[in-house]
Amino acid sequence: MPAANRLLAILMPLGVWAMVLTFVLAVLLAVNDGLQRLRRLHQVPCFRCRYYTGSPYLKGPVRPVDAASEVALCCTDYEIADLGPLYLPRQSRLKKRLSLLSSTSYR
Repeated sequence: MPAANRLLAILMPLGVWAMVLTFVLAVLLAVNDGLQRLRRLHQVPCFRCRYYTGSPYLKGPVRPVDAASEVALCCTDYEIADLGPLYLPRQSRLKKRLSLLSSTSYR
């Protein structure tokens, strides 16, 4: 019986460590897969398209099912939106507003 106890004393910690390492590897692979999917979704051009509405109910009138998904990476209806002065960087808009406030006189 002492030989069996020695064998268990060696195999049990090895088994536990094997399970812990397998779990850690599975978590790392899941994180890597999530990062790859996130990088791919950041390449979707819908948010710069002229037909994109931004509404959660109807994202785009041309292809509402495919809008903002991986299928939209090769969308043939994509047209660059004219963003105009509304979409200036926040700091520039703030400077513009401050300059307008400072230029108006309160008498």
